[in-house]
Amino acid sequence: MPQETINRYTVKKGDSFYLISHRLGVPLRALLEANAAINPSRLMVGDVLIIPGEEPREAPPTEKETTQVTVAEGETIADIQLAHNMNLHTLQMANPDQDLNELAQGQVLNMPDESLACALPDSYCLLEGENLEAVALKFNAPIAALLRANPCLAPGDFAMGVSVMLPK
Repeated sequence: MPQETINRYTVKKGDSFYLISHRLGVPLRALLEANAAINPSRLMVGDVLIIPGEEPREAPPTEKETTQVTVAEGETIADIQLAHNMNLHTLQMANPDQDLNELAQGQVLNMPDESLACALPDSYCLLEGENLEAVALKFNAPIAALLRANPCLAPGDFAMGVSVMLPK
């Protein structure tokens, strides 16, 4: 008889994908892929996650499960991102109960092993001074893909206040 309860996890208060993956010894990327329908930034208490089986040759870490960083005096989240080559999205996922914009000396942050890719928004409203080229650079998207995603806009229409669709 299969044991289905081993393959499922019900989200509790304070949980994040990062914390669950480390608690259960499951690679974070595998956990996210197994639950692709759930937006990581919208994880809710009571959500039921599918826990993928571990690869037999990949054992969970024994000595240190989570690297932690202590905030130094005057250090900002940008300083920590630069020092550890980490994106803000990943740090927010690893530290769901902390305000990363208001760091204090001595505060301890969880530091994941790798950055997670961020999902792009479906659309974007151009800010002052932005144009087609600026949006392409900001979202690392080819200009041609932006134009295809916005067939009713000419290149000169990409200006402040215009909402554009971003290519997938």
